[in-house]
Amino acid sequence: MTMNCRFFGWLAAATVALNLGGALSASAQTQDGDEHKSVNAEELQQSSGKHNLLAMASVPVAATSEPAAAPPSGGSAFNWTGFYVGGHFGRGMGHANMKVDPLPSAAQFVNLSTQSLHTDPSGKLGGIQGGFNLQRGPVVYGIETDYSFSDMNGTKVISPIVQNNGTPFPGTGTGTANSITSHQDTDWIGTLRLRIGVTPISKLLLYGTGGLAYGHVTYFATTDFTPVGTERYPAFADKTMGGWCAGTGAEYGIQRHFTARFEYLFYDLGSEILTAKPIPPLPPFGIRYTWATQGQIVRGGFNFKF
Repeated sequence: MTMNCRFFGWLAAATVALNLGGALSASAQTQDGDEHKSVNAEELQQSSGKHNLLAMASVPVAATSEPAAAPPSGGSAFNWTGFYVGGHFGRGMGHANMKVDPLPSAAQFVNLSTQSLHTDPSGKLGGIQGGFNLQRGPVVYGIETDYSFSDMNGTKVISPIVQNNGTPFPGTGTGTANSITSHQDTDWIGTLRLRIGVTPISKLLLYGTGGLAYGHVTYFATTDFTPVGTERYPAFADKTMGGWCAGTGAEYGIQRHFTARFEYLFYDLGSEILTAKPIPPLPPFGIRYTWATQGQIVRGGFNFKF
């Protein structure tokens, strides 16, 4: 009995010792594993840090020293390229000298000398224009056409008539007798021009322009005097004339699609020659009237740019 008790006591002690040894061994392995994992994590962190340092060291110095790009500005330079249409209003001032030549000559005509009348028509004008611009850097090229209604007109009267010997023709007659009358009227005028200019600042265009000019002009003249009875030498023409024009101007961009402008043009529509036969007929006498159709235009306006 005593022996059995001792045997079971030793067996229980051995079992406890085995269990305790297994637990201690498992704990030791766990601690070793944790320490191994900790060592691996530290090595991984150190390795990652080294790679980051190497990556930073491999960046070129120029790239790291380059300043950051500036953000885009809120505005932009004015662009003149594109089609546009607009309107204008101004004034025309003509240089319409009319020359009077007695036929067949002043000496043979006796009573009338060669002389000139300055009709100089002037008046308001207004109309529309349209064109296209192409900008290359500060230089702007373009083509433009315009059409203006006009009330430019002028009349000049010389009385009394100056005779070939330089003295006034005697007598006054009645009505328009003993006088020379010249009249010129421009109903409308148009142009087709090239433009070239520069932009000292992006919104300001300074340009020169030149090209074709054309217009509808009415001419009228008469010479009335009474050497014996009443003699009249009337002439009349109503036609479209063509010529050239040139000038300069300035245009300013108010907004993206709107511009304001001021322009000066000189135009020359050529000459008109009319020969008048006397009423009543008195061959071979006559009078040749020669009109110069020139003038200046000063106008302001606006454009809408597409």
